[in-house]
Order: sequence, then C-alpha cells, then structure tokens
Amino acid sequence: MTATAAAGKPPIVALEGVSKRFVKRLDVAMRVANMLGSHLREEVVRAVDTVDLAVDEGEVLGLVGESGCGKSTLGRIVAGVHAASGGRMLYRGQDVADLHGQQARDVQLKIQMIFQDPMSSLNPRLRVGDIIGEAPRVHGLVGRRALDGYVDEIMGHVGLDTTYKRRYPHQFSGGQRQRIAIARALAVKPEFLVCDEAVAALDVSIQAQVLNLFMRLREELGLTYLFISHDLGVVEHLSDRVMIMYLGRIVEQAPTEALFAAPNHPYTQALLAEIPRLVATRRTYTPVKGEIPTPLNPPPGCHFHPRCPHVLPRCRDEVPRLKAVAAGHWSACHLNDQA
Repeated sequence: MTATAAAGKPPIVALEGVSKRFVKRLDVAMRVANMLGSHLREEVVRAVDTVDLAVDEGEVLGLVGESGCGKSTLGRIVAGVHAASGGRMLYRGQDVADLHGQQARDVQLKIQMIFQDPMSSLNPRLRVGDIIGEAPRVHGLVGRRALDGYVDEIMGHVGLDTTYKRRYPHQFSGGQRQRIAIARALAVKPEFLVCDEAVAALDVSIQAQVLNLFMRLREELGLTYLFISHDLGVVEHLSDRVMIMYLGRIVEQAPTEALFAAPNHPYTQALLAEIPRLVATRRTYTPVKGEIPTPLNPPPGCHFHPRCPHVLPRCRDEVPRLKAVAAGHWSACHLNDQA
C-alpha cells in the first residue's frame, strides 16, 4: 500500500490486473493452408500479464527490467498509446474507461509520454516552436496571441534558448532534442509523465544534465513520474520506489533504499550484482544466467525458473504471488514461503 492510499487519498494513477496481448491473426494464405491440412495457429505475445501498479501524486516510480520484459508496453498503456487487453486503469480513483468526451480528453492531456529516441518522436518537418506550441493551440489551452510567449516560457523551463525556436530538430544535439521532447510534453500542463528510457540514448554527461532537469521540474511543477529504465544506477538516483518487471509480471517492488539494500527476488539480486561498484575487494561479475524467454511461449509457473539458481519443484508449475516481506516491500517468490 502506498502512503497516499494509506492516508485515504487515491493514487494519481493505478492499474488493476492489467494485461496486454498482441495477436498476429492468420492471413488468407494461412487459413487456406489449414484447410489443406496444416496446423497453423494465431501467435499471441503476452507482453503484460495481470499487473497491479499504483503511483502516488508527486512520486517517482522506477520500473526496471531487461529488454523485452514488457516495461515499455506497460508505459504505453498508462499513457493511453495502447489499450489494455484486460484489467482497468484508474486516474485519481476514476476508471478511465468510464470517462467520455471532454473528461477523457482532459485525462489524456494530464498524462504525457517522453520516448527514448527524440529524433524519431519529433516531426522533422516542423520547427521547434511549432512542435512545442501545436498541442496547446489545438486543445485551446493558449490563445494564438499568447502562444509565442507561452512557447518561450516552456523552452525556458527546460533550459533551451528561445532564439532557437525557428530551427528544426536535426539542427540540435541529442540532449537538446530530448529537452525539446520534454518541453512538448510540458506544454499541455500534464500532471503525470511516463519517461520511457528517456536518457538511454544520451551520452553519460548529458544523461546527468537531463536527470537533474527531471528532478528540478518535479519540484517546480509538482510532477509525478513513471520512470522506465534498464539502468539501475539511474533509477536509484531518481526514484522514490522501484518495481522490477520480468517477462510481463512484476516480481518485486519496494522503496528504493530498501530494495537496493536488501533485494529479495533472485532476479533482482542478479540485476543488482551486475552493477559496477567502487570497492576495494576483488569481485567477479557474472551475468544473469541464460536469456529472457520469448513472450510467445513463456515458461509455466514462475517465468524466472529456467534461469533461477534457487529453483524449487513448485516453481515450474505454480505462479508465485506478490507477498509482503517487509514494510512496503513485496516480492513474488516461492522461497519466501520456506522461511
């Protein structure tokens, strides 16, 4: 349970049993082949599997996992880019599926997404001023006469020189383009930002600048973040709470300090063991055993059992449920039942 929920105030965003399936339907040729005796089936990718999630207002929730685990898909569900195949999403306690018309549009504006590669998410044919000002103009948030000054204000928030607003995205560096993407998201006055690997494509020195920008904007504008990353060092620096995702499921969640001090799930332990540390003692770095299985055919039971060094017989058949192992610390591992 989050602190806000405990105080009787609903989380700003909550997911309840959310799943996402991508289905590749049989085309005409495949159906004809089946009529002739083939046994072709539709392919189903289980990207997100019954995930529960709650983010308090003003919180930074870090979502971590290997590539292909479903974390970006989950972020797109929160941002409204993908529709969930099952479960429901609530915004300030309201089921977004029950909202229509202006109410639904208001929620869409309140939750914005920042993508990993700004070069592919920014329109190369538009000037920066038009990229930032388009959405607030279309949605009537700012009048035409005030738009130019409003764009200058937003650019100032993210540390961009306002004299550059007549330039095109290709005329900027990677860090500057990411600032443009952040400015575009801020222009519609959001309350919640989904940051999908928002610094992964940047040089390390530029990463630090953009992370500091996120922290400053959080304080200045009262923003809430779902920060998606595979980089545990970045997540440790920025997040209040961390959720670990593996093959579509949440396997552990805890306050950042608690999770890094005492990881419970074997997958989390393996991830943290790979982080380079400045220590005097000699260490041997061993990657997580094996590769993440395909979501087309995930292992039964605990999805991590083919790679787990502590696998039990029940792990191969029974799905572990998230269980409290300490205050605010939850883990989905059968080993916790052995204690």
